[in-house]
Amino acid sequence: MMQDITPREAIKRLEQHFGSREGMLTHTLTMLSISGQPADVTFYKRRPLIDVKISTKIGAAKLYGLESHLPRLLNRIEFSNGVVASLGEIWTVNPMPMDGFSPEELAAVDLAQGEERQGPQGETLRKMIRKTYHCKSRKETDYFLRRWIAS
Repeated sequence: MMQDITPREAIKRLEQHFGSREGMLTHTLTMLSISGQPADVTFYKRRPLIDVKISTKIGAAKLYGLESHLPRLLNRIEFSNGVVASLGEIWTVNPMPMDGFSPEELAAVDLAQGEERQGPQGETLRKMIRKTYHCKSRKETDYFLRRWIAS
C-alpha cells in the first residue's frame, strides 16, 4: 500500500537516512560515479550542467575503502564536460536516462504535472525547475521540466 507524504515529511525522512542534504548529494554522486549514469547538475550561483557524468574517482574511493579521500574529491568534483565544482556549490543532482531522450519522448510529456505543488513551501514543480535550472524563458523552463518529468 502506498502512502502519500508531504514534502516536509519526505525531507525529514531523507535527512534521517542520509544525515544531511550534503550526505544525500554525496550518496547520489557516488552512485552516479559508479554507474556512469548521466545527470543534470544544478548550482546555486551558475547555470546547470546538462547530461554530464560524474568522475569515476568518487565511486572508486568508496568501492576501494578510500573514504578518507572523499572530502578532497568532493571539493573538486570533475564532470565529463571538463567543469569542476565543489559539493557546496551544487543545488540538485537529477539523474537522467543512460540513452537520453528522443524528441518524441520529450514531446509526449504531460506538462500539467509541472503545476502540482511539490515544494517544501508549496511551490509548483515548474517554479522549482525554473529556479534550480536558472531558466530565462518559458520555453527553457518547459524544456527542463520535460526532462525532469521524463526522467
